Amino acid sequence: MSEGGKRFDAVLMMRSVRDRISAAIQGMTLEEELDWLASQDMEDPFLRRLRDRAARQRAAGEDAPRRR
Repeated sequence: MSEGGKRFDAVLMMRSVRDRISAAIQGMTLEEELDWLASQDMEDPFLRRLRDRAARQRAAGEDAPRRR
């Protein structure tokens, strides 16, 4: 860490993002969550691949991804 102090708190950012997403999808069914995910504009390539994979599975009529 620099002597000037911490400039970026990754844990705080992750918690903030997680809380915002949790609030947005609270009470949604899995299908609604998948629709919400598909509607998001994603710059992250990993999330984009995840969204696209879920869309392909839904289009093929495969079982929905399981929740943990």
